[in-house]
Amino acid sequence: MSLSQRLSNHFSACRLVSLAKLKAASEFPNRDTRGPYLIIQHGYQPGDPAMQAADYILGRSGAWLGTHWFIRLPVPERRKEFIFSTVAEVMALMESLTSKVEVIRAKPDSVQEDAQADEEMQKAIAES
Repeated sequence: MSLSQRLSNHFSACRLVSLAKLKAASEFPNRDTRGPYLIIQHGYQPGDPAMQAADYILGRSGAWLGTHWFIRLPVPERRKEFIFSTVAEVMALMESLTSKVEVIRAKPDSVQEDAQADEEMQKAIAES
């Protein structure tokens, strides 16, 4: 049994996931050879006394969102906030983060109650 870590904004705690194999990868302008990308981390939210770990996706806002919400976001919003075309974009975001971890804890307003998970994206995350 491995112990989970508290979510961190340090680059060494994150995984960079290439989405180059997705059908829609070519729709990302100016992407680099292995892009687009997600920044993923497995851990628990700061202040969670149960230390319940899950996978989270980092957005351009600097906040982490649980993958269970991410895969239900409308595609345009998901692309705008959470998917990066180049490693340079990822590095710029990571360098700008403070040590204070922000987590989007509630269901995003744009996620409908009956929203279906994007199975292709869910598979890409699971295989990372």
